[in-house]
Amino acid sequence: MNEKLFFAFLRNALWGTDERLPTALSERQARSLLRAAERQAVYGLLAQALLQNDIRLPQPLLFEVVGLCSKIEQGNRMVNRGVRLLAELFRQQGVDYVIVKGQPVAACYANPLLRQSGDVDYYCDAANFEKSQQAVFRAWGIRAVAGGSDHHVHYDFQGVVFEGHFALAIFFSQRAQVRWQHVLDADKGMLVMIDGIAVKTLSPTLHVFYVFMHLYGHLLGLGIGLRQFCDMAVMLRLCRDKIDMLQLQGHLRMFGMERAYRACGSILADCLGLSVHDLGFEPTDTDRRYGAKILDVVFCRGNMGHYNKRAGFRGWRHNLEATAIKLTHFIKFFPLAPGYSCHWLWHEFARQSIPFAGREKH
Repeated sequence: MNEKLFFAFLRNALWGTDERLPTALSERQARSLLRAAERQAVYGLLAQALLQNDIRLPQPLLFEVVGLCSKIEQGNRMVNRGVRLLAELFRQQGVDYVIVKGQPVAACYANPLLRQSGDVDYYCDAANFEKSQQAVFRAWGIRAVAGGSDHHVHYDFQGVVFEGHFALAIFFSQRAQVRWQHVLDADKGMLVMIDGIAVKTLSPTLHVFYVFMHLYGHLLGLGIGLRQFCDMAVMLRLCRDKIDMLQLQGHLRMFGMERAYRACGSILADCLGLSVHDLGFEPTDTDRRYGAKILDVVFCRGNMGHYNKRAGFRGWRHNLEATAIKLTHFIKFFPLAPGYSCHWLWHEFARQSIPFAGREKH
């Protein structure tokens, strides 16, 4: 796969930049790019660039691309409807909430319907979490079940997966968790329009920080895709007048994540075309060196680490392979966030129960 051409198409889709794009692609070239885009969960963005620039494709492949774009758009409409139903329900029942990542971030894209959607993540504090679960049960007849971690529950409704969080980010350290809770409780949030209604989400500054933390946590685990990097880029660009860069830098210093953020930021600038002004800093050679290492993982493992695994996702073979992958990532990226990485490793492999701030209240 031609990485330079791949990123040129992504930049064109994200910003409408006048890239040097070919006028036509062979089936082999196009399938290579589309396969990479599928692995990175940016298929809709690549397809958007192909179609809007009238890139000539073999006709059967063109029909396939148009059909998959339509499927992505339909999926987004379904998830948008789920967000609206949840927001309306919580408003009626007096539940305080914020919806994070996903559809609020999609609203930052030039074409929100072509960002590949996932589930609906929302957060309620200690005073509202149980109330939110009761509201869902009374209105939809659904009881949420524990998720794959100790800080969220999940359920399906009308084809949409919802994840309700009572600890939005996990830092694997009591001290850091208390600090995070104070930051989260002080956030004033904002409203974003989704499916015709105003939905609560985090303030732009805290939302960018949270999306980055989510990205980095998955990077240390099995891996992460380019969609999350694109999310950061469009948020930084669209909300540049609303993001408090000094406050964002303060969050990064508080949690020991500055170097990790700078390494990821080098990818936003050098590969995705985000301006240094919007990024907030000029990447150094060290940032770029680690950025290249991160990209190696991104292209090898793909979205959420779903690719290039030999042992599947269940059983002892999976556990053994996953352990080896996580250890490799820990060693490779340890200098970027030593404190966070050590606490993360302890949580992953010592399997001790860490008392998170707010967890005891539920």
